[in-house]
Order: sequence, then structure tokens, then C-alpha cells
Amino acid sequence: MKIFNVGLIGYGKMGKIYAKEIKKKKEFKIVDILEHKNILKNPNVIKKFFKSKKINLFIISSPINTHFKYLQHAYKEKKNIIIEKPLVENNGQLKKLKLLNKDYKKKVMIHHNDLLNIENMNFIDNLSDCKKIEMFYGKKELVNSYKKPFFDWLPHPLSIIINFIGEPKNFKILKYTKKVTNNLVLEELKLIFNFSKFQIFLNFSNDLKSPSKKIILYKNNKNKIYDGYAKKNQKTIKLLLDKFYRVNKINDINTNLKVYELLFKIKKQLQKKIN
Repeated sequence: MKIFNVGLIGYGKMGKIYAKEIKKKKEFKIVDILEHKNILKNPNVIKKFFKSKKINLFIISSPINTHFKYLQHAYKEKKNIIIEKPLVENNGQLKKLKLLNKDYKKKVMIHHNDLLNIENMNFIDNLSDCKKIEMFYGKKELVNSYKKPFFDWLPHPLSIIINFIGEPKNFKILKYTKKVTNNLVLEELKLIFNFSKFQIFLNFSNDLKSPSKKIILYKNNKNKIYDGYAKKNQKTIKLLLDKFYRVNKINDINTNLKVYELLFKIKKQLQKKIN
């Protein structure tokens, strides 16, 4: 039986969830953890960590501003990779990552939890009689003003749009508001994506009374509604690790480049709108 010896990068909220789930699986074993507090004490631990001969899988669950740096190390060492979303910070990093990933032989997976949800996959099936789609995403989440809530949340609905529906012809920002109080930021964003036969209206806010991952398909005969929070959430880390182990060849970078290209286009238009 093949064992994936894990080098876990980041031991915050997500890092601890990975560690807890990996303990339940005989196919995975954590052999080292790279924590921010250790890097502060000795920056040289990064090089030593990535050069480890024991590790054959790096799991990157550190803050977004470290993702590209750690991806570069992992690719250089030609190891398997699992990474949290958002993938990278900007389009420049995405272009460099595309080059790093060209002809890469190892497994690479991005944790887009909506793509691992079986109900999501079955929900969007036949769109031939679809007139309109509405998506409502977000939850009450106060974050520090240096963070961008929409940037952290949008990979969820965008991954569904690109993977299950396709690339839109164009999009338009209908509304964007940002409130900063006591160094905490609240954002609201409304977008419209245009396809040849219908439109998708995407609504995001991190100032909602209750969490929302709702998709409504307006069809000729009967509307279909999916609510990701209606039922107990599936343990997507478990599903992620299961798929990573089961599938012989997998590279999420190739299949999700357009998700992040679209995200950065939205980010660029927002910057123009604000300025």
C-alpha cells in the first residue's frame, strides 16, 4: 500500500482540520509541520523542510500571501501537492504557476470544497431549458481590513460556474460596497455573467444573518434549488484525501486556471470601479 508522507504547511484553522482527518487515514501520515512561529525563529527551516527526503506530499494550508512561494518550493522538489483556495494572489503569479505546472508529473489538487460535494455535481445537470441562475454566497464574517472577503469566497461559486457550466462570454459588476469599522471590513458584491442562452446572477456578502451557499436554477417546468447549508456539511477534507489517493493522475491547476483568470478579471474591474 502506498503511503503519502505529508509535510503540512500552516497549522491554523485549516491545518488543524487536515491534521485531524489525516490521523484517521492509514494511507497518509504527517511527518513534519512548517509553522509560522518556527519560521520567525529561524527562516532557514523553510529550505530544510522542503528538502526533506521523507516527504512526498506537501499540503499548503498557510495564508494566501505565502501560497506562491511555497508552491515554487514544492514544484522545484517535484513533490505531490494539495493546496487551499484561493490558489494565488494575482495574475502574474498565476502565469508563472502555469509555466511551473507544464508537463508536471506529480498529483496537484486545489481544495474547492463545492466541487467535492456530490449534490452539487448532480444538481447542475441539464441546462437546456434554463432561463436564469441565481447564486447567493457568504456568511457573517468580520475580518481584518487588510483582507478581501470577496476574494476568499468567490472561488466557491466561480469553480462551480467554470467546471459545471462553462466560461461566460462576459460579466458586469452590478454593485459593490465596502464598510470598514474598527479595522473590520464588510463587503457586498453583485455580478452578472452572460452566457449565450441565459445569465447567472451572483450575490456575495460577508454581512449575512445566516450562512448561504444557495443556487437557484430557473427552468421552464420547475425551478431547482440547491442549499449547501441546508444539510449537515460533508467532510470535504475527507473527500479530498480520498480522491487524491484514488485517482492515479490528477492536476487541478490545468482544470481550474480559468477559475482564477476570471477571479483576477473581477478583481481588476473592482479596482477600476473603486479608483
